[in-house]
Amino acid sequence: MTITLAIVLAALSQVSGPGADGPAKTGVPLIAPEGPLQRTDMVQHRFKLTFTVNYAPIPATKENWTLPLIANGPWSTLSPENFTIVLSAGRDRRTINGADDFTKPNALGEGALQVSLPEVGSWPLRIEVQANVSSWSSRLDNAAAMQIGWPERWPAEVSPLLKPSLLIESSSEIITKTVEALTQGQVRSVPPIQAAKLIVQDACTKFKVGETRMSFGQQGQLRGIAVVGAEAAAKAGSGSPADLVCICVAMLRAAGLPARPVIGIGSGTLGRGDEFSIWAEVYLPQCGWTPFDPDRLRQQSIRTMDATQSWEYFGVMPQLQRRIPLAWSFAPGDGNSAFDSWAVWGWTRFLKDAEFPITITGGAIETPSGAFTLIPQRPVPSSVRLERQ
Repeated sequence: MTITLAIVLAALSQVSGPGADGPAKTGVPLIAPEGPLQRTDMVQHRFKLTFTVNYAPIPATKENWTLPLIANGPWSTLSPENFTIVLSAGRDRRTINGADDFTKPNALGEGALQVSLPEVGSWPLRIEVQANVSSWSSRLDNAAAMQIGWPERWPAEVSPLLKPSLLIESSSEIITKTVEALTQGQVRSVPPIQAAKLIVQDACTKFKVGETRMSFGQQGQLRGIAVVGAEAAAKAGSGSPADLVCICVAMLRAAGLPARPVIGIGSGTLGRGDEFSIWAEVYLPQCGWTPFDPDRLRQQSIRTMDATQSWEYFGVMPQLQRRIPLAWSFAPGDGNSAFDSWAVWGWTRFLKDAEFPITITGGAIETPSGAFTLIPQRPVPSSVRLERQ
């Protein structure tokens, strides 16, 4: 599939790259920003993701190992060149051309690695993914965006992002009632950008963000993202930065604005292990996918900010090019293939009858059929290491 990926990315770049006279005009900005929303500075990155699977799943599976990846997004483009996967277990090692196992990107620019894993004779299994990606920062002309009204209908490709999805329970009663109370059923009485800001402002003001951002093992291994989802977090009134993103996205969808989470690598130090970074995008008519960072916004006294004015970290994200967007979901599909934690990739559940995400207590995992004891050398079911090079 190397040729397919290269051709698709080349074709998409014809409509997604900014030209000398500003952003390309596509008519309907499914991928590329346009009009008031523009790409600015660009940085080229090489990233390495190392997924360590310490145990065979119970029961065994022949399903493909899957990693959703943004091939061509509004703020990043994945290169098909030097895209490699290395599988290693014990003395066995296999290198794969990542483009060969990458699915054709959908209309919004997301594809997935789907890798058939060999039989493992000696655990752990390590799956190392390396690729090059270009990332852009964003600029938004707020005054121009404020002149744009609501569309008669959203593009068909965008409309699914008005519906509930994994950890984004936008039809949940607590979400819909919150939106109704905020908008009084008059969400379209203001421009879409203003409505989006008012919704994000309400979520960031009311939701309490705790210190826990990621899920770690006792020895510091990064297991995944600490997230319970929009509905559970809204009921609790507190949670992680990822939960705040889920609530914002769910409320925007409930109000009739397409939105999605973004899971990526933050602007960390070169060569060092990093954490996942989570932010969001809302689809604004005649602009496209507008990035915003709820966690940064809440740190800026968002309660008093004027929704008719320009906001840094809402459309205006001058350091966005330092981030590497990876995916628009916390796991593939409906999430049932996530292994033991929310870490973007999927294969199968580690223990089918264990509560998910898996909790480890005293070196063991409790299940209805009994405890599964982890050995000291492999104290977590899986872990991930994120690196920029």
